[in-house]
Amino acid sequence: MIAVGEESRAVLTGRTSDAVAELLGQRATVFPSHHGGFLDGEFGYPGKPDEFAHRLREVLDGVA
Repeated sequence: MIAVGEESRAVLTGRTSDAVAELLGQRATVFPSHHGGFLDGEFGYPGKPDEFAHRLREVLDGVA
């Protein structure tokens, strides 16, 4: 699985994720927030950890 944060799609890491997924015949799995969306602000760049966890559960359960 190739994943990307919804807020990171326009930056280098996001564009790279989308490009690699496309080369593999896949679509990148999108997660809430940015590259560190699972963080809760302890490093000064808060993400959306609750939404991230919910999305991760969906992906791992095969719902998404």
